[in-house]
Amino acid sequence: MRVLVTGVSGLLGYDVVNEMLARKNTCVGCSRAPSYAGLSAQLKNGDYRYVPLDIRDETALSGLFAAFRPEAVIHCAAWRDAVSAEQPENQAAVFAVNAGAVRLIARLCAEYGCRLVYVSTDYVFDGSGDAPWREDTDRLRPLNVYGRSKLEGERAVTALTERAFIVRTAWLFGSHGKNFVDTMLRLGAERGELRVVDDQIGSPTYTKDLACLLADMASSDAYGVYHAVCAGGYVSRRVFAEEIFRQAGLSVRVDPVSSDAFIGDPVKRPLNGRLGTAALSENGFRQLPEWKDALSRYLKEIGAYAETGR
Repeated sequence: MRVLVTGVSGLLGYDVVNEMLARKNTCVGCSRAPSYAGLSAQLKNGDYRYVPLDIRDETALSGLFAAFRPEAVIHCAAWRDAVSAEQPENQAAVFAVNAGAVRLIARLCAEYGCRLVYVSTDYVFDGSGDAPWREDTDRLRPLNVYGRSKLEGERAVTALTERAFIVRTAWLFGSHGKNFVDTMLRLGAERGELRVVDDQIGSPTYTKDLACLLADMASSDAYGVYHAVCAGGYVSRRVFAEEIFRQAGLSVRVDPVSSDAFIGDPVKRPLNGRLGTAALSENGFRQLPEWKDALSRYLKEIGAYAETGR
């Protein structure tokens, strides 16, 4: 299968393109970086080509579709920094990437008859209540610029192509980008005590596990809206941090605080990030592994797992 993966130099796209190549697909990967060295050594073969590309460039994007004629597109590229997205001078660019470029990609997917897997976020919800959000809910009320831009991207996909998956996920960690686990490991090594929010609830999700699911979807016709996060129960950021330190063998005291305590954070974040994942099982997809197991595999991958973490 010919697969186009966007954002391959980012946290999720890195693992997605490697997973697709491990399955013997022919891939083109793109991002804004002038060159790319993210492929696993064993996957450097004639089935992969990297194209530096700004996805907002309609001419370049159309030319890539015409030359490669993908059968599936896994769209991982996005403006993900919610803090910088709030800055007024960035907001036009945020919507150009997270909505305008998605419209271009969705239109081209419809034109070429290829599947589209679009990665979205729990930030399309307002975080009210304490019940898991269903996939089919119409209560989409984002609290911040990042969430509004991603919701606009979802609506573009729905309007422009029928052969599409919208996959909402949350709390990603992986080996190729900034993430909460790495931040906790760095701060935990520097300090003996940390304050971590205890009122934001969600599901830690390993990019390698999510990449496997997205690869499954790229060859499926079970189109629709899905939530995809690691299993094992919903937890607060504080509980997640405590498990990171336990598995890494770091002695760090974690003090629970409310989100309001971080006055300098310009982003209004949803407190309830619980994503219900029933649609995966209902449509024949496997649930992602439990988050504690995923965390241990990630810590082993980066050499931070301690035997005391068992």
